[in-house]
Amino acid sequence: MTKNDIKEIQSLRQSKGRKERGIFAVEGNKLVEELIVSDFRVNNIFVTEQWVGKYPVIAKKVADYELVTPKQMEQISNFVTPPGIFATAVIPKYIIEPKDTESQAVLLLDGINDPGNLGTIIRTADWFGIKKIVISEDTCDPWQSKVIQATMGSIFRMQIVETDVVKFLKDVKAPVYGALMQGKNVYHTHISDNQGVIIIGSESHGIRDNVMPFISCPINIPRAEGSRTESLNASVAAGIILSEVFRKNI
Repeated sequence: MTKNDIKEIQSLRQSKGRKERGIFAVEGNKLVEELIVSDFRVNNIFVTEQWVGKYPVIAKKVADYELVTPKQMEQISNFVTPPGIFATAVIPKYIIEPKDTESQAVLLLDGINDPGNLGTIIRTADWFGIKKIVISEDTCDPWQSKVIQATMGSIFRMQIVETDVVKFLKDVKAPVYGALMQGKNVYHTHISDNQGVIIIGSESHGIRDNVMPFISCPINIPRAEGSRTESLNASVAAGIILSEVFRKNI
């Protein structure tokens, strides 16, 4: 591994570097195992000799890897204590069209800016069978390390497209559900799992004003009487809503 190789990999820590090169980084046993059995195109896999000695079974599965020194692994890793296996892969280019919402439920995320929340939402969507997620242009980059880690591999089974969500919603003919503080009780609302858009807003601002006109069915997660909690975490709200969608369609 040359100094230029290290610099290029380090550039993947920034969204600009990932977009310019069209690749992202994956670290850790579980995530790299998930990556190599997915449809993603793997560029490189780097491991240390110590890692091979510790995980010979996984090393055989990975097979095509390059040995690097512990110092080099520290230089490219996003962790204080590197797990010893590091991969780069090509960022996939998916297409999600408004008409797709007429045959399956699509999750739309408006301004989710916390990587942990985004990753958890992706993982939750995967659990409940959602396969397509549309994200606003100011939602945090799904290909950054913290998001990848939080998905626990679910991102390799999901189609995610960043787009102008207002333009996208203008052409949607299926029902559009929005998680709001005021709306129909989600427990009394039937949301089909084979059509529609489910919108989750940001942790601090909720669904924005320019998106609100496209919501045909506002939904609300009721809180217990006497509760003074102002709002729910975005990933928790997504989990509750998707759980209800799943429950009512099984």
